[in-house]
Amino acid sequence: MKRNLPVVLQVGAGILIIVAVILVAGFLLSHVQMLSTPAGFTIIRPPDEVSTILVDGDIVWTGGKGGVILFDRINRSRQLLPPGAPEFGYVRGIGKDPGGSVWIAHDGGIARFSQNAWTVFDEHTGAPFSKALSVISRADGSIWVGTEGKIVQYTNGSWIEIVPPPSITLASADALLFDSSGDLWIGCGSSTHGGLFWYNGRNWTVYGMDNGLPHPVVRDVTESADGAIWVATGFANHGGAARYYGGNWTAFTTSDGLAGPSTRSVYEDKSGRMWIGSEYDGVLLRNKTSDRILTKKDGLAGNEVKVVREDQDGSFWIGTEGGLSVINATVLL
Repeated sequence: MKRNLPVVLQVGAGILIIVAVILVAGFLLSHVQMLSTPAGFTIIRPPDEVSTILVDGDIVWTGGKGGVILFDRINRSRQLLPPGAPEFGYVRGIGKDPGGSVWIAHDGGIARFSQNAWTVFDEHTGAPFSKALSVISRADGSIWVGTEGKIVQYTNGSWIEIVPPPSITLASADALLFDSSGDLWIGCGSSTHGGLFWYNGRNWTVYGMDNGLPHPVVRDVTESADGAIWVATGFANHGGAARYYGGNWTAFTTSDGLAGPSTRSVYEDKSGRMWIGSEYDGVLLRNKTSDRILTKKDGLAGNEVKVVREDQDGSFWIGTEGGLSVINATVLL
């Protein structure tokens, strides 16, 4: 046994050296990428991954696997979290209600920041869920939380569970949207029971590949200024984007200009341009007259574009699997 000890030590030392080399190489490549970005593009790490972004005045809230990280919108410097912040799991959604409170959905429940104080909502405080996948505020001030298997509404200090009828399986409510009519759209990203759900307060409708979607896994939902519903779908190297307008679906794939087959996010900016983020291949910026695809080679932090948000000055904050990108307003004119 003693004679084998040096061999074990040598193997262990070899493994440690390999791990160290990989870590150093990754750090150097990341540093080189940050230094070599084109003019007007900025890469910020940490965060090393960004799944959700809220632009709140001059503060930008970002969330992802590393929790919540704040930035000054003007100088893009990192800011301290307000005192008393709870520990965050994987942050999957950040929203703001009409009263100015910020709501954060994460693996440990929901956290609210209001009037310089934090409140935690989870199973220990009476909330009917342990993990929050998404969060959105309605115009009436109610808060809607997407969880596994149901939607939960928070109004006047009380929780109301909204469960689909037995004929409908809602595996997870990963994306939420209230459209201009006040109806709720729910995107389910389950690889086995995905779909798009519409709920008007009384009735439920489910959309899948049989009635318009390019893929059953729904990653994001948004409404454009013309009232159309846009959906990002896909898993692995399959999927596409879809547009629902006037009762009809239109599907978009790489043959229509998408950056990649599997789409991750959809967002319309103030100029009416549609951003369609892919899972592996960057983001398509679609104008009425031309298209442009942005990838890591063009200055993005990563090729999986999970979220895009425009600030009041016209700069774009883009969350990817490789960190946070900011594109100055003048670059994309």
